[in-house]
Amino acid sequence: MHRGGIQALSRSYFGKIIPKAFAGEFFGFYNIFGKFSAVLGPLLFGSVAAITGQVQLGAASLLIFFVLGGWIFIKYA
Repeated sequence: MHRGGIQALSRSYFGKIIPKAFAGEFFGFYNIFGKFSAVLGPLLFGSVAAITGQVQLGAASLLIFFVLGGWIFIKYA
């Protein structure tokens, strides 16, 4: 899967909203949370799909992360 354009846009936007004096720390968090999402998303999807037997509910469970991310974005950005 090719996601270079989206990653470049998100990193540039992130660079605009963070304090310049703490750019290293903020990009470190950005990188760590990216790795967490690569583990937690499939883990949640697979767990819900396995428990319920419905792949659709597994996909719907990912809405938790989108809602949480949107709330954090609106509150702090």
